[in-house]
Amino acid sequence: MALLGAPAHELLRAHFNSSSVREYQTVPAAPKDAAALRNPTKVRFPQLGFQDLSANSVAGYGENSLHSRRYHVNSASSNSSASASSALQEQVEILEKEVERETEKEMTTLTETVTSDPSCPLPDVPSSLVQVTLLNPLKSSQPPYKIPSQSAPLLVYVPGMDCTGQGIRRQLPSLVAAGYDIRCVFIPSDDRSSWQQLVQTILPLMEKEVETTSGKPRQLTVLGESFGGCLAIRLAQAAQHIVSRLVLINPATNFAESNAIASFAARTGLLAAFPEPLYQVAQDIMLPLMVRKGRVSRAGNEDMLSPIDYVPAQCAAWRFSMLNDSTGLSDREVQEIRVPTLLFASAKDRVLWSTTECLRLQKLLPNSKRVVMAESGHTLLFEDSIDLAFLLDKYGFSPPHTEMSSSDSPTASDSNGASHSAAERKEGNSLQSRKHAVSDERYDEMGLIIEPWRILTSPYVTGAESLPNPEMKPKRPVLFVGNHTMFGIYDSPILVRELYTRGFRLRGLAHPGHWATGVGPVFERYGNVKATKMAAYKLLKDGEDVLLFPGGAREVCKRKGEEYKLMWKETVDFVRMASRLNAIIVPFGILGADDAYKILYDGDDFLNSPLGPLIKSVYERFDIGLENIYPLTALPGLGLPSIIPIPSVERIYIHFSEPVDTQEYKCNLRDKEQCMDLYMLVKGRVEDAITSLKQTRDQDSERSLPTRLLGKIGRLLPERKP
Repeated sequence: MALLGAPAHELLRAHFNSSSVREYQTVPAAPKDAAALRNPTKVRFPQLGFQDLSANSVAGYGENSLHSRRYHVNSASSNSSASASSALQEQVEILEKEVERETEKEMTTLTETVTSDPSCPLPDVPSSLVQVTLLNPLKSSQPPYKIPSQSAPLLVYVPGMDCTGQGIRRQLPSLVAAGYDIRCVFIPSDDRSSWQQLVQTILPLMEKEVETTSGKPRQLTVLGESFGGCLAIRLAQAAQHIVSRLVLINPATNFAESNAIASFAARTGLLAAFPEPLYQVAQDIMLPLMVRKGRVSRAGNEDMLSPIDYVPAQCAAWRFSMLNDSTGLSDREVQEIRVPTLLFASAKDRVLWSTTECLRLQKLLPNSKRVVMAESGHTLLFEDSIDLAFLLDKYGFSPPHTEMSSSDSPTASDSNGASHSAAERKEGNSLQSRKHAVSDERYDEMGLIIEPWRILTSPYVTGAESLPNPEMKPKRPVLFVGNHTMFGIYDSPILVRELYTRGFRLRGLAHPGHWATGVGPVFERYGNVKATKMAAYKLLKDGEDVLLFPGGAREVCKRKGEEYKLMWKETVDFVRMASRLNAIIVPFGILGADDAYKILYDGDDFLNSPLGPLIKSVYERFDIGLENIYPLTALPGLGLPSIIPIPSVERIYIHFSEPVDTQEYKCNLRDKEQCMDLYMLVKGRVEDAITSLKQTRDQDSERSLPTRLLGKIGRLLPERKP
């Protein structure tokens, strides 16, 4: 930006060169104390950085100007000779007055949007003041950060629809501590560049940033979020010679399929015609869909205030239309990207189908890994619990602290910038090296099928922070042990889904009777196997995550008054098996299903009825235990008997207790007492989990379906400030 205090001949030249393009520097409201007046004054545009004003710029600024909010133009002392014509001098003075008059109103409006709040959104300034560029957010942050060295690993953040860089602000402290030098792609709201034009503009800027004085380019990570994910992929395509890693967060590459209404509005241009009040209402409706209340603090919400200020309707219409343009995103073009890629997908994204889209991209990108964020919404980086630097390090994308030689070719094997153990190298040098018996497509398919049920039952999950790391190396088997609930189908798919979004691919043990009824293949499709004596052992030996209900069919076929009661046999087989295979045991409790069914006749009632002898003979003929007699339940609200068990919609509660590491416990497999102690430890933690969940359930204000649905609707409504 050019200062208004520039020499008069420079203003004159600017006027004659381009009467429509001028750059101005604003002067802030007067400081309230004399000490501040003695120091150089700064006006801050939060995403643009601090702009220094010289002392001359605030000359004459005093108490009277605090209320008048006047803006001054300092004319430099004329160094021209005394022989300069008076006519030229008069022209200069007239031009200066004209410039001041034309800009005073515009500057007043602009400056009123600039506050001392670091969360202040970017003002909608004229295009002559800004252009597509890379900004350094570290220079404008409070507190100020130490600027990294020129050789530090570079992270270029490509933001979402706002295109201002606000999304990365909350992640700056940890990213700087991790050693990153950070730049943000900034696209002004009146820019109408196509994808190709943006790539052509940004690519030279990135090439310049990776240069070092030593001549060796530094490591470059491109981070794209939502809308920015589409641009980040295109940048990676064009700049594979300098991009070391690619990180995508809920990329909007499936925008047309995920959001048909917005896609239609973009194709028809309706959004651009919205009057400002209607557009503001649309923004107020959209914001709660993007942000999960309860996961974003007040400070985080302030970072997202007034999106209309930096994404006006015409700008949003253009950027939505860009999302409908799939140029450069064909399967063949995406497959050509060889850069190690990390895909973050929010399981509770209400804007895009992020989990399925990231899975599609994972299949196309030859060197990629998908990470599902179980509790996150669309604006993942704003959430308080998200530490991007920690996640990058956890999944092998931490920055190396050395320069990258020009001959280095980034591969997944060195993507974490650290040395690997021999055991880790044996597992493979690719992010997709491990093959799974059940594909991600199957788990995602199950997730889509049960999604309506998940919404109705609103799973309340606690203790997830104590779960073992699913990415542990070397990989160890994990045995999940808990209580089985009535009929077994009400909550088991939800449990499998919740653990899958946290990185665990459960293999369940299903009763052999399911195969006799013809539904066995359905169980197999989603990872279940027949429950035999050796089934669990084989799965654990292969390093699988296994779901085990020691109560088995007896807990599925409960009698009256046995809600959430453990029916475990006094056998230590599963703890011996886990100890032998060095498995980690995760005890858990689950509530909801036993409350959802009202038993009219249980197994004992049937055996004691006139039909008892017939039922007994049938079960004995098919070698089925009498404890496996299913109860007869009532239709919810009617009380009439129902041959098919129909549940009421009760909330599901899940608690994961502290894991038991058999490696640390060091149970002597030949010592029956030690094995029994370990068995009782696991059983006790399951019982404690159930007790804790009962207290949680009783205190839950959204336990009933109506209050639960009202609460969901309330969280989607925009907040109105007084």
